[in-house]
Amino acid sequence: MKQVKYILAAVFCLLTTGAFAQTSRITGNVSDDMGPLMMVNVVEIDQNNRIVEGAVTDFDGNFVMLVRNTKDKLKITYVGYKDVILDIGTRTVFNVKMKDDTTLDVVEVVAQKRNETNGLDILDREVSVAKQKFSMSEMEGLSFASVDEALQGQIAGLDIVFNSGDLGAGTQMRLRGTSTITGNAEPLIVVNDNIFEMPTEEKGNFDFSTANEESFAQLLTVNPEDIESIEVLKDASACAIWGSRGANGVIMIKTKRGSRGKTRVSYSYRFSQAWMPKGLNLLNGDDYTMLLKESHFNPTQSSTASNAEELNYNPTFAEYENFNNNTDWVKAISSNGFTHDHNVNLTGGGDRAQFRISGGYYHQTGTVIEQRLDRLSTRMALDYFVSDRIKVAADFSLTYTNNDRNYSGLLSTAQIIMPNMSIWAQDPQGNDTQDYYIMRQTASSIFDGNQKNYINPVAVGNQAWQNEKSYRITPQIAVDYKLLGLDRDETQLKYYGMVNLDVATTSSDDYFPNSLSTQGWLNTNVNKSSNNDNKSLSFTTRHRLTFTPHFKNEKHYFTIMGQVEMNIGSSSSQNAASHGIPHGIISPTTGSYLTSSSTGTGQWRSAAMSFSAVYSYMGGRYSATATLRRDGSTRFGNAHKWGNFPGLSLRWNVVDEPWMKWSEKWLSMLSIRTGVGITGSTPGSEYLHYTTYSNNGRYLDMNAVQQGGLRLTDLRWAKKTEYNIGSNIGFLDDRLTADINVYKNVTSDQLMQNYSIPNYNGYSSLAYRNTGAVSNHGWELNLQGNKVIKVGKDFYMNCYVNVGQNFNRIESMEESVLNSQNGDYNFANNSYLGRIQVGNPLGSFYGFRYLGVYEYSYKNWEKALAKMNDSEYTPSRIVAYDANNNPIYGASCPIAYDEEGKVIYGANGKPLQMVFGYEEGNQRYRFRGGDAIYEDINHDGNINELDIVYLGNSNPAAQGGFGVSFFYKRLQLKTQFTYRYGVDVVNQARSDVENMYSNDNQSIAVNWRWRKEGDQTVIPRALYNTGYNFLGCDRYVEDASYVRFSYLQLSYNFDAQKLKKYGLNSLYLSGSANNLFVWSSYTGLDPEISVGGWGRASDNAKTPRSKSYTLALTIGF
Repeated sequence: MKQVKYILAAVFCLLTTGAFAQTSRITGNVSDDMGPLMMVNVVEIDQNNRIVEGAVTDFDGNFVMLVRNTKDKLKITYVGYKDVILDIGTRTVFNVKMKDDTTLDVVEVVAQKRNETNGLDILDREVSVAKQKFSMSEMEGLSFASVDEALQGQIAGLDIVFNSGDLGAGTQMRLRGTSTITGNAEPLIVVNDNIFEMPTEEKGNFDFSTANEESFAQLLTVNPEDIESIEVLKDASACAIWGSRGANGVIMIKTKRGSRGKTRVSYSYRFSQAWMPKGLNLLNGDDYTMLLKESHFNPTQSSTASNAEELNYNPTFAEYENFNNNTDWVKAISSNGFTHDHNVNLTGGGDRAQFRISGGYYHQTGTVIEQRLDRLSTRMALDYFVSDRIKVAADFSLTYTNNDRNYSGLLSTAQIIMPNMSIWAQDPQGNDTQDYYIMRQTASSIFDGNQKNYINPVAVGNQAWQNEKSYRITPQIAVDYKLLGLDRDETQLKYYGMVNLDVATTSSDDYFPNSLSTQGWLNTNVNKSSNNDNKSLSFTTRHRLTFTPHFKNEKHYFTIMGQVEMNIGSSSSQNAASHGIPHGIISPTTGSYLTSSSTGTGQWRSAAMSFSAVYSYMGGRYSATATLRRDGSTRFGNAHKWGNFPGLSLRWNVVDEPWMKWSEKWLSMLSIRTGVGITGSTPGSEYLHYTTYSNNGRYLDMNAVQQGGLRLTDLRWAKKTEYNIGSNIGFLDDRLTADINVYKNVTSDQLMQNYSIPNYNGYSSLAYRNTGAVSNHGWELNLQGNKVIKVGKDFYMNCYVNVGQNFNRIESMEESVLNSQNGDYNFANNSYLGRIQVGNPLGSFYGFRYLGVYEYSYKNWEKALAKMNDSEYTPSRIVAYDANNNPIYGASCPIAYDEEGKVIYGANGKPLQMVFGYEEGNQRYRFRGGDAIYEDINHDGNINELDIVYLGNSNPAAQGGFGVSFFYKRLQLKTQFTYRYGVDVVNQARSDVENMYSNDNQSIAVNWRWRKEGDQTVIPRALYNTGYNFLGCDRYVEDASYVRFSYLQLSYNFDAQKLKKYGLNSLYLSGSANNLFVWSSYTGLDPEISVGGWGRASDNAKTPRSKSYTLALTIGF
């Protein structure tokens, strides 16, 4: 055995001796006519032209390197200089003087833009599908937390709405309308050819109709600084390559990569300060107490509020100082927000390898107290050319986010909590103590159920908290292999293979301390906490073969691609909640009472095969693109596991026709495009075609296992068929371009969730059912102007305008589905009828028409009728319409009118009194003076469900953006405006502060409320817990159209030549003002409201988007 060891040791010594014999140490210096050159690439290349060793010169131009083989060559490269190649041999010192590479012969270069469409690399002028590209360089110097913010107003037909102004709130995106009633309507996100899966949930179980704003924020966790360009695929022929996942459009993100040249270092810093726009004008403490006394007096004509010491300003009251204030709660929870955005990147490489490494730190505080967002991100990209045929691309990204949110919505509470109450507990002399004041549970009974439940928002912001941490790692490796041919003038066969791993974890914790509660320790709201942990893992592999034959006849061009891909994923979750936790310990399982706990797991698999082909004739004058994708999903039974999704598009470049020669001086492009395609959608859950069981059943007071639901073996793909006709127009060498599209899509076999069924079989609903159809049709226009105005060689102007108009319609739906989804009206205040109605769009509102306030009670009907004859009186109550649809006015008291505008009299000879259809006990509510007037549609004197009408919908009639940029030498001035038109929103926040129904604080608008007989106003009387003055009606359905001045930016880019003497390559400075103005008739804080269930938008007093300014610096070495 020892002999064997000695032999191995001897062999090893011989091998290493031979290896060292081949290596040698060389030194040298690189310079030009001006002196030494730093950061010059010095590499050893072998006989196959592969790099085996390398070095970079220092500040004095010196380098030191170990050479592996003296038979190799030394290659010295530097941007702007001619390459130098030397034999190594026995030389050990190399002093090289490089020559400027500026003495090139004049050559004519014809550049043609190329574009990747459906996996094929084709000329830009041959693209026949509807798509739009956006370069992130346009956003340099601006501060964005995520890329979707930068896209707003840039893409025609893409409607992007901020969920709120809270940190990490995210956005909602709709491309060409909403095509689903209960499913996912967001476009697919693709980063570097890899689908960006939902990180914290199994994507299939994510409910987009009820998701909160934090859930949407998870869709994009890519640092905007790493993004090079974004391309949006719009029509089905463009999206067919993505099959079922591209049904709502595709947003393709391409990140930056390394480039050949010396290593360059770039650092950028952006600083922003933000503040909340001015909000609602609310009552102060004095006006609030007067209102409450009146609202409690009006229903019974006796004041129950007179016994509430909290409203009486009685100095002998023990807590007098705590309720003797005029607190501005909104101001108290507001804060100036600050953003610090640091990014550094290194890029460079030689002939064989290029790299880019970036790191970013984003820190932001909110415009509401105790909000903070931190994000650390890094991304690495390496491209290595093994040979002229093989390229290996490796990518790695890591993102960590830490988001401190408020425990609850502080702004909504600040708007309705008692303004006469103090923030801090007061001592008997009226001085602030160090403790927050929390209303006692023994306070006056009139505050039960409302003000006693509103916890001091300043205290909640500072002592309660919610935190979410997330990690996301995405390594990817890809290989490009040119099996046949190297250049485009040869027949080519290319292989592309990719493997991607996507790992995401999210952990969220919240804590509500006992210091914010005046309830006993056994209450579940005392020292309560919850924890949610989610993990997901997704593996994707994609393999593609592309064949492009070379034709001697250059009139023909053809390329075809075949691709297979597979995706496997899994997720797990764990949730726990508890109360009674020892103070300072936030683990929900430590020394506490467990309130709830649950775990969950999920798995999914999908496979797909796709084919694409492009043919063009006469140099691209005529071109066609065909696509077919076959998708398989485990969410369907065997009968419908696979779906086929084809696409076909054509393009005719009219400008290339010989008979268009007369326009060649001013018309650079005129083309007509047309396309048709089918995409599909899957249900949002796994295991639907299996019989599942759960352990949450009960039998004879014991836990039991029960069947989870009915098997769905015949569920089918929802299919979206889309037609598109478009045109591309360019003038004056494309200085002015127009991209026009007209489209229509119909989504059939809608996947309706939670379909109700008769419960005689033991179940009340099906998880999904195929039924109904939804359509969208509209048009888009994108205008781009490049140097449309030019003065001399130093000044010019660029501009852009885009507009998209979409019309949504429910085309069909089974009657049984409509009956199950459309519930009965509940005759409650603040309630809109939830309804799906064929012929109307998704997101529709149904309710009553509000006509004002009754000036007189029924007992004064004669006085009200007599007032109609007063020439100085201006009536406001519309009771009917004539044959020309002109309004007919009637007396402003609760009496009924017929369809001709005549008073309806009863058998007693008196007018019929208006009543509300809902019975209270054995009688109906009779309207009185000061009550709201609702239109009696059927003129029967009874306001009920028969008077409910269509009020509007939350789909914008038009949306888009426009901007102008001015350039003078190195100085730039950029502007951007975004707009939405014809969108309706329920202003729930306004309803909450104008209804005068509870003890909530109200806006100053209620100072114009009805107080006595004959008052003419549009604000009803104050009625505590009585009446129907804020039924779901058009009073609070407002037009939320707006034009927003998104930003104004001034920037300067320094001359690179002048920076060289300071050792710099680039220097960029900018300053911008963001969200400067919003022009809108909307009365809420911000007209930009995201949609909720069934596509309806409701403003619930979320934090509005902030105003801010940004200072930016980018420096390159």
